[in-house]
Amino acid sequence: MITIDTKAYILRFFVDIVLFYGLFFMLNKQGTKRNRILFIVIIFPLTFFVGLYSSFSDLILVIFGYLFLKRKHEKDYRLLSSLIACMLVLYMVDIISSTLMVSGISNDHVVGFFEIFIQIGIKISLISLFYFFYQKMHMYQVIKKFSSESSAFLLMYLFLVTLLITYAAHYYAAYDHFVIGIIIFLIIQTVFVFFLFLRILNKQKERYESQMERQELDNLKMYTKELEEKQQQTIKFRHDYKNLLLSFKEIVSSGRNFKMVEQIEELEHYSDKYLSKDKFDYKAFYNIHDSFIKSILIAKFHRARELNIQCHLECATPVDGVPIPTFDCVRILGILLDNAMEAAVESTDKIIDLMIYQDDSQIEFLIKNTYKNSDISMDKLQNRGLTTKEGHSGLGLNTIHEYNQKYPNIFVQYQRKNLLFSTQVILIK
Repeated sequence: MITIDTKAYILRFFVDIVLFYGLFFMLNKQGTKRNRILFIVIIFPLTFFVGLYSSFSDLILVIFGYLFLKRKHEKDYRLLSSLIACMLVLYMVDIISSTLMVSGISNDHVVGFFEIFIQIGIKISLISLFYFFYQKMHMYQVIKKFSSESSAFLLMYLFLVTLLITYAAHYYAAYDHFVIGIIIFLIIQTVFVFFLFLRILNKQKERYESQMERQELDNLKMYTKELEEKQQQTIKFRHDYKNLLLSFKEIVSSGRNFKMVEQIEELEHYSDKYLSKDKFDYKAFYNIHDSFIKSILIAKFHRARELNIQCHLECATPVDGVPIPTFDCVRILGILLDNAMEAAVESTDKIIDLMIYQDDSQIEFLIKNTYKNSDISMDKLQNRGLTTKEGHSGLGLNTIHEYNQKYPNIFVQYQRKNLLFSTQVILIK
C-alpha cells in the first residue's frame, strides 16, 4: 500500500484549495469584489481545517461559495454550475495525476515532498491545458446558455457521487487501488448525466419554442386587432367626411364665407384625430415574412407607442429568413429595441426609426433613436455591468458583443451624432 507523508499530504491539500480558487476566479466573475474577498478570507481557512479531519470539506467550498457570491433573494444556477464544474475538473485532474503517480511508484513506497511537488506540477499543467481549451472553444458561452435548474441538479448529482466514492476509497485506505475503478465509474456516470442533460435540453427547447409561438400568436392577435380598429376608424371617417363635404357645398352656395372657415378648421381638427402622423403604420410589417421576427418587432413597437415614442419602420424588400438561429436574432433585436426605448423615452423628441434591408448577400438592421446627452464613451457602454439606468444590470450591449464574437457573420457598429444613436447590425449570408 502506498502511504503519504503527513506534512506532504497537508501541503498537497493546501495547494488543492488554492487551485480551486484560482480556477474558479479565472472562469467566473460573479459576485462583488467585497464578497469574493470574504469568500477567500473566511472559507479558505475553514475548508482547510475541516479538510484535515473530514473528506467533505469540498461541500463547504460549493455551498458557501454559492451563498457568498450570489445576489440576495435570487437563485443563480449559473454560479452553482460553475462552482460544481470547477470542483469536478479538479477531481478529474487529481485522478489523472494520481494515476500517473501510482504507475511509477512501488506499493511500499512512502510519498514525500518530491513526489508531491511533481504531482502539483502535473495538476497545474492539466488545469492550464483545460483553461486554454476553455477559452479557445468559448465554453463560457455554453455554460451561460445552458445553465439551468436541471443542469445544476445533474452536476450536483455527479459531484456528490464522486465525493462519496472518493470518501469510500480513503476510508478503506485503498485509494491507489480504486483509481482505475473511479475513472471508469466517472466516465459511465458522465455519459449518463450527459444523456439526461441532452434529454432535458431538448424538452427545454421545445417549451421555449412553444412559449415563443404563443407569444407570437398574442402579438399577431394584437396586430390584427389594431388593423381592424384602424379599418373601422377609416370607414367611420369616410362616412363623416362625405357629410362634411356636403355641408361645405351648402355653405359655399349660401355665400357664408366666415362659416366656411370655421368648418374648415373643424375638419382639420377632425382629420388630425384620425390621420395622426404619430400613429404607427402596421403595413410596414408586410414584407417581414419571418413570423418570430415580425412578432418581436410588433411587440416592441406597440410598447414604444405606449411610451409615446414616435416609431417608423422601413422594410422595402421582403425578409424571408436570417442566416443565424432565429431565436438569437430575436434576442438581439429585442435587446437593441429595449435599449432604444430606454434612451428615447428620456430624450426630448422621443423617436425610434428602424430600417431593414435584404439582398442576396446580407440582411441589414439599422436602428436610430434619440437620446439624452451623456458623456459615457462607446467603449464603456459595451462593458459588462455598465448601465445608466437604476435597477438595470447593464448587460445589453455586452450581450450583443458576445453574439458578435459567437457568430463570425455578424457585424455590429454603433454611432452617436447630434443626439441620435445609431446601431447597425449586418448579417452576412
